[in-house]
Formats: sequence, C-alpha cells, structure tokens
Amino acid sequence: MKILDIRNNFSPELASKEAALALLKGRVIIYPTDTLYGMGANVFDNDAIRKIFAIKKRPEKKPLPVIVNSISMAKAMAVIDKSREKILKSFWPGPFTFILKKKPSISFLLTAGRNSIALRMPDNYFCQSLIKDFEGPVIATSANISGEISSLDSREIIERFSREDIQPDLFIDNGVLPESDPSTIIDLTTDNARIVRINPTNKENFLNILKTIQIK
Repeated sequence: MKILDIRNNFSPELASKEAALALLKGRVIIYPTDTLYGMGANVFDNDAIRKIFAIKKRPEKKPLPVIVNSISMAKAMAVIDKSREKILKSFWPGPFTFILKKKPSISFLLTAGRNSIALRMPDNYFCQSLIKDFEGPVIATSANISGEISSLDSREIIERFSREDIQPDLFIDNGVLPESDPSTIIDLTTDNARIVRINPTNKENFLNILKTIQIK
C-alpha cells in the first residue's frame, strides 16, 4: 500500500492526480472526505468493485455508495427529474446521500442487485479535485473492515489494513480528520421521499429537511 501524506511532503493536487491515475488502472484507493476516510474505485470497473468487497470483507449483498461533483454527473447514473433535481440542489454539496433509481448502465454488482443507487456530493476540496481529475464518479464506502468501527485517524486505518493479505493500493493521508457525523440518507426512489438515516439535529432543521424533500 503506497502512502501519500498531503499534510507535509506531498501536495493535494499531485496526490489527486496520482489517485485518479490509480483509479483508471483499476486500483483501490483510500482518501479523505468531508465525513470520514472513504475507500474508492472506478464505478465502471467490476474487477475493482470486487476488490473493494474483498478488501473490506464486505458481503456483495450490500451496495456501495458513490460520490459525484455535479448534477449532470449524477444524471448520468440515476433517474433525476426536475423535482428531484431541485431537492439535490438544495442539499449538495454536503453530508447528504440520496438513493435514486439507477440508469441501466450501472452495474448490479455496485448496487447489490438493486435498481437504485446511493449518490453524494461531498463538500470537500480533495474529493472535488479527485473527481475532476478522474473525470468520473468514484465509489465512496467507508475505509474499514466490514462490521468494524470506522476511524478518523489515518494511522489506525493504515495499521489495520497492513495486517491484511489484500490491501488498498494507495492511501491519501490527511492525518486525523475532524469529528463529524455520517451523512443523512434520503430515499427518493418513490414520490414519497423517506429519510433512512439522519444526523443528530434540532427540530427546526429536521422540519426544514422534511419540507424540502417533498416531491411535487
């Protein structure tokens, strides 16, 4: 596992380009996001997707979320009408994951046999740079062994995967990430939008989310 430390001796811009090249070559990377460290691969490379499942020891019945950097990129992967587009624009970029009906071009391996896909647009410089350099969406599952607690500390993640036979190929090290809650997950696959998971929030914010996700 190659490690690029973007805090001290390696610029985020160069690390982003190297990570994008790794994705193009079918490799698996770990990179910082606005919530935690994500494990990524090329959305359209089934061998790379299988490698993520193997590294995480994750059952293939569990779908993998994806990050994008624009509504147009999201539309290339999911069915998004005007009402849903308005909702996405209200929350993105930020810690909100939306479940949408997938386009036929998206592999069922990625979505665990489901006709839906989970998309997010992170509010994070490195993620935005990575997607721009890669020129496409990137898988963004948590960088941990399935069933184990995720860590914000790069040292703990590196130490954990170093004990495994199958490891990620590249680690973009940004040290200890700030404390944050996981993203809120909202299901937009039907006209009755549903909150699947919500961050700790106050009543006013919760009511605003409920109002904003009404599909008209």
